Amino acid sequence: MLITFLLICAVIRANCEGSLTTAGCATCTGSGSGQTCLTCNPSSNKVRPDQKGCIASCPADVSTESNGVCQCKSGYEPSSTGETCVPKTPACEGSLTTAGCATCTGSGSDQTCLTCNPSSNKVRPDQKGCIASCPADVSTESNGVCQCKSGYEPSSTGETCVPKTSCKTENCQTCENRGTDRETCTECNDGTYLTPTNQCTTSCAALSGYYGDAASKTCKRCDPSCAECVGPASTQCSACPAGRALKYADVNAPTKGGSCGEQCAVSADGCADCGARIGGTAYCSRCTNTQQAPLNGDCAANSRVAFCQQVSNGACTQCKEGYFLRDGGCYQVDRQPGEQVCSKASNGQCTMCANGLTADNGSCGVCHASCATCSAASDASKCKTCAAGYYKTGTADGPCKACSEGLVGCRQCTTTAANTFVCLEMGDATDSANRSGLSTGAIAGISVAVIAVVGGLVGFLCWWFLCRGKA
Repeated sequence: MLITFLLICAVIRANCEGSLTTAGCATCTGSGSGQTCLTCNPSSNKVRPDQKGCIASCPADVSTESNGVCQCKSGYEPSSTGETCVPKTPACEGSLTTAGCATCTGSGSDQTCLTCNPSSNKVRPDQKGCIASCPADVSTESNGVCQCKSGYEPSSTGETCVPKTSCKTENCQTCENRGTDRETCTECNDGTYLTPTNQCTTSCAALSGYYGDAASKTCKRCDPSCAECVGPASTQCSACPAGRALKYADVNAPTKGGSCGEQCAVSADGCADCGARIGGTAYCSRCTNTQQAPLNGDCAANSRVAFCQQVSNGACTQCKEGYFLRDGGCYQVDRQPGEQVCSKASNGQCTMCANGLTADNGSCGVCHASCATCSAASDASKCKTCAAGYYKTGTADGPCKACSEGLVGCRQCTTTAANTFVCLEMGDATDSANRSGLSTGAIAGISVAVIAVVGGLVGFLCWWFLCRGKA
């Protein structure tokens, strides 16, 4: 019995073999590649997490000590060196296990291979399975993973690499269903932005009510209080809806935007008369203080009249250089609301209008509603550029078509240098106006009237045929 016990002890506490002795193990169990450490030399050291050597102390936070042995905490496993613990690699899910993956990362459809079984195999280019060796000429190997060379991408099977096919969408860097009719751009080239319709545009300014987010390279909606903006906040509006006036956060830095506040009201903010109107918003045309004049449609901020050469009863009759006169006030061409009207001023008058027309004695004509800029007032065939919701082809003056003519349901659009129509934003089913131009309420009223007429006609016909039948 004693001899048997001693033999068992000898098996349990066998002499440590070469590599484990070198790694500081004093006593071991098992044999060959399956041998593991039990105690260390010196005895103050701890058996490391993989039990293949010793370390001065157990790694903090990721392990616990039990009888001088470091044990990884739940959710952790020994690292490749065996000296610390790392988060466990997720088990490979069904299809990846079948495809030969041994360890994986991620979960669900996003899970990818890290290593293969057997370990001599390589993770294929799409990282969804394993192959015997990386495809020659079109890929390189890094840590057992096949990576497609520059200009190549994984094939449809994922086992080799094929030349990249350019996205058909102009300025598109990456896309889904590349080269097909179902292609969808997911990321644009640097310097361009992804629109709500998955197109790429050089400036989100082409898309009314959006701004360009440089970090995500996408066009994002402005705050609902803004008509146009330079950023996401309600304090970053660059233009306001009709009936609202822009108040700059810093009058010396108009490009940073501001907030949309109340339009002009008589007796408010030192205004005696709100006779100026720009873009559907009322502005002050005469100040309560007769020695003062409106600047950019506002009296409140004006403590002096350095912008006006002649003041008469609270209004200006002659603006100084750099300003232009309009409805009793002086306006600047680089700030709201003046920039809506004029792009160049001289001698206190507007000389070039914002819509592209040359001012006539300081007065600006009006382009056709479909034009943003034009070469002749009120002429739909003389558009230089188009208003929001319209487009035209070519650089010559011409008519602008509604975006819905290019694509049914398109709200905002543009054309490329190659004259290709591009829809930037699709319409919303909740719009208050329909394509017919009638409001939803008007259409509902007409529908009721039509139903009443049809009902009356059916009733009359029934009466007529019944009477005829009796006759």
